[in-house]
Amino acid sequence: MTALLADLGLQTRIVHLTEGGEGFDFTGFHHRLVRARGRTGARRVVCLARWPSRKAAQHARDRIRELSDRSRRLVPVETIVQQVNAFLRGWIRYFRYGNSGRVFDKIRTFALARLALFLGKKDKRGGLQVVCTDPTQFGLINLKGAVVAPRPFRSWRATAERRR
Repeated sequence: MTALLADLGLQTRIVHLTEGGEGFDFTGFHHRLVRARGRTGARRVVCLARWPSRKAAQHARDRIRELSDRSRRLVPVETIVQQVNAFLRGWIRYFRYGNSGRVFDKIRTFALARLALFLGKKDKRGGLQVVCTDPTQFGLINLKGAVVAPRPFRSWRATAERRR
C-alpha cells in the first residue's frame, strides 16, 4: 500500500489518536480527538473534531491577498469584492462541515482588513465611496452561521440536508 500511494505522491503514517494529542491533516482538514464542550455535569463525549488545517487557512489568506493586491488598483472595487466573495463562498462550502467557526472568523477578519487596506491605497484623497448596506463590511459576505456542526450518532449528510 505504501509503494502504491508513494507512486501517487502521497505519504502514509500511523497516528495514534489520543484526547488532546497532535492529530493529523488530511484533505485540507486538521483532525483531532477532543472532548466535546457541554453543560456542567452532563456526559461529555470524546469525538473526532475537524477544522481547516493551517496550510488551508494560509492558502485562503494568500488568495485573498492576491485578489486585493496593490497591482489591481485599477480594477473597480465592486469587482474585487465580488471576486473575494466568490472565493470565500467556495472555501466555506468545502470547510463548513466540522468545527470551523474560529478559522472562519479569522479569515473574514483578514479579508476585511485587506479590503480596508486596498480601499485606502486605491484613493489616497479619501474621495472614494463604497455603497453597501453596512459600510464597515465593504460588501463582504458574512461567514457567521455557515458552519454545520457534526453531531454524535447522526449522519452529517442528514444534518446538512435539513438546513437547506
